[in-house]
Amino acid sequence: MAGRYGMSFAAELLEQGKYEEAIDAATSALESDKANPEPFADRAAAYDYLERYAEAAGDLELALALNAVAPVIDQDNLDDAFFSALVGAAKIDAETSVDTAVTRLARYPQVLPKGRHVQDAEDWRKRVRGEMKSLLDKRTDY
Repeated sequence: MAGRYGMSFAAELLEQGKYEEAIDAATSALESDKANPEPFADRAAAYDYLERYAEAAGDLELALALNAVAPVIDQDNLDDAFFSALVGAAKIDAETSVDTAVTRLARYPQVLPKGRHVQDAEDWRKRVRGEMKSLLDKRTDY
């Protein structure tokens, strides 16, 4: 089902804050066109809004792979969204398993070895392992 011109129905639902419905719409769109990265990106955005970061990262990884074959989405936007989803998922993972969080963050350079956030992913792995403090940790005046 199509939304406004140039916008998927799932993207339109996202704008309306109807995230569960957007997931359903994107999933339906995938059934008719499994080679299009847009429904994966739309569904990932809905997962992200619902703080279901691991699912968002999975869909973004698929969107990145499909977009590499037939580019229809800005690569930098996908790259940023993928990194953000991995960090969100890793923060949740770290509450129960540092190793799981570190492994999740290691996914970034595996998927995007020349991506914009390779160093950021390594820095986050160090933070999760307690080897690197954030800028907020260094402040003493708060």
